Amino acid sequence: MRAVRIHGHGGPDVLRLEEVPEPRPGPGDLLVRLRATSVNHRDVWIRRGHPHPAYRVELPAVLGIDVCADVVDAADDVEGVAPGDRVTANPYRHCGRCGFCVRGRFQDCPRFSVFTGTNAELFCLPAATAVRVDPGVPDAHVAAFPNTYVTAWQMLIGKARLSPADTLFVWGGTSGLGSAAVDIARIVGARVIASAGTDAKLEALRAYGVAATVHHHADDVVARVAELTDGEGATVVFEHIGQATWQRSLELVSPSGTIVSAGATSGDDARMDITLMFAKQVRILGSRLGTMEDALTAARQLNAGRLRPLIGPTVALADVAEGHRLLEEGAAIGKVIVVP
Repeated sequence: MRAVRIHGHGGPDVLRLEEVPEPRPGPGDLLVRLRATSVNHRDVWIRRGHPHPAYRVELPAVLGIDVCADVVDAADDVEGVAPGDRVTANPYRHCGRCGFCVRGRFQDCPRFSVFTGTNAELFCLPAATAVRVDPGVPDAHVAAFPNTYVTAWQMLIGKARLSPADTLFVWGGTSGLGSAAVDIARIVGARVIASAGTDAKLEALRAYGVAATVHHHADDVVARVAELTDGEGATVVFEHIGQATWQRSLELVSPSGTIVSAGATSGDDARMDITLMFAKQVRILGSRLGTMEDALTAARQLNAGRLRPLIGPTVALADVAEGHRLLEEGAAIGKVIVVP
């Protein structure tokens, strides 16, 4: 079978399409055939060799997080999922052995990992993380779902408790994670203000249903948000940019508002005014991926057709390096989808 692997860290050119042996499902596993996946920043960071332990993989490695696949085979001990089922999967993995896991606090596991390996025609995944998907949901929507929607669901519903009374500010609203936040806020009924960095992306946001938009390179974002909220600010700020936006997030959030963060695509070395933080009584919530409850609850919305992921370019598995380039250059509007 074909798979795209890296044998070392570097630019997109280290991604190689190769013939590799077909995997066999072990205990608790499903063997699945890829219908579609997507490119995420985590793929880029792993490929580059990000120093944080959460991004370390054993080389050679097959990258890819998001799953839209058909079940081909299942281990004898698997129940509830069968060959022929169409599935996605929650990429979060907890160790099951630490003190947090033993107490059922799986989301706090310090030894967590993230599933990788979907840049292949066939791969195995734990049946315990699989979620069945209705046949009527487009493959691209399923491929855009696991990493971004499960993460955004945990951030907004699990952590920030977003409600119709909230005004949500989303940085990078046409990105995979940003657009998932916009989509979830639409279901909740919260007001959304979203940023983008080009006129084309701002137009895409408006077409996606965001009435209040901000150009995060050309506008004074803090002043614009204040203008749009009668000086109060956003009650919830959706952070996944980090270094380039953190201080502005603190300035534009409302008093007693919430900043929820699950990413740092512009860098980790963020600075902020501590006095402003406690004077405004801001809640800062860290978040990572999501629970199986998040995955199952969000998937019910997906199966019901209530979620409408923002889909960008589609590339073939053989051209996944081009997908990485599009993501790194910020050229894509919506999720970059990869098909076999």
